[in-house]
Amino acid sequence: MELRTMAPLSLRDTLRAWRYGFSRWSYFIYQLDRHDPRMFINDLVHLIRMRNINGLHALASDQKIIFSRYVEHLGASCPRIHAVIVKGRIHFLNDSQTQEFSWLFNLLEKNPPGVVLKPIIGCEGFGIAFLKCTGTGYELNGQAASKEDIKAVLEQLNDYLITDFVTQHEYAAGLYSRTTNTIRLLTLWDYDISRPFLAASVQRIGTIRSYPVDNFRTGLGGICARIDPETGILDCGVYRSEAGPMEHYDHHPETGNPIKGIRVPYWKETVEDILRFSAWMPYLPFIGWDVVMTADGYRIIETNPGSGLFVIQATMPLLADKRVRRFLETHQCMRAKS
Repeated sequence: MELRTMAPLSLRDTLRAWRYGFSRWSYFIYQLDRHDPRMFINDLVHLIRMRNINGLHALASDQKIIFSRYVEHLGASCPRIHAVIVKGRIHFLNDSQTQEFSWLFNLLEKNPPGVVLKPIIGCEGFGIAFLKCTGTGYELNGQAASKEDIKAVLEQLNDYLITDFVTQHEYAAGLYSRTTNTIRLLTLWDYDISRPFLAASVQRIGTIRSYPVDNFRTGLGGICARIDPETGILDCGVYRSEAGPMEHYDHHPETGNPIKGIRVPYWKETVEDILRFSAWMPYLPFIGWDVVMTADGYRIIETNPGSGLFVIQATMPLLADKRVRRFLETHQCMRAKS
């Protein structure tokens, strides 16, 4: 992790980061030179101890086909999975026969928004591609592509999904129109009252550096903004500038579009639904839900059993919430305070 995400820290801050259990990157994006490290879940807890919280069920929630079936059974709205790509060949989920690439081109012509190609197992937006028909040709991640170009790409893919592209709500497009701007909702189980609670909510926003996704992780250039859990109103955006330091913006640094103060539509209904789905799965006490708001509500894009706490804690210290600390103590991820 240290080699993959180099952060501009002094030797003194590097040693302090390691002392508190943080990588240099986490110390940098959480700005722990100014904030109390004890209020943040460190990387030792996040990446090692919390991995076992969901037990054997973590594998199912990490596998996009399986978990989409989980939540669809509960009544959740998810993008349709059209097919899978295995070793460069297209397969329907309910058919043993491989499909010709002509099937995909016909699908694109019938679905103007296009489709999403993404790994069956994966997170943080890595490996995702967007494909659509423009009427005069095709586009792959916003670039013109011929059928031969697309075939060449598909033939290199393995263990990929072909899903519907979800058209985002106008509020999200107003944040940054070139990417689909997703929301991360973190639910944890409150064992004192035997039901889940919303531990954090964050809006991710794309930039020209993160395009074609809204990825904030590993310094890819995306923006994240805390969402007030009660009102659904966005706080300022947190962003790593090309110059290096973490910066805060009330408006998008490229477009000037407002971030702080924007209200997420259908917020109350969405949170209520996510908490209800979580309550029906007590065997998964720790879930990060990735959601896209649409004109008629929301779609659950995927879940993350590791929950990607980096994008959350860049906007808020999770251990400031006593319920989060109790949750981790219950799962023996942290020592109880004496």
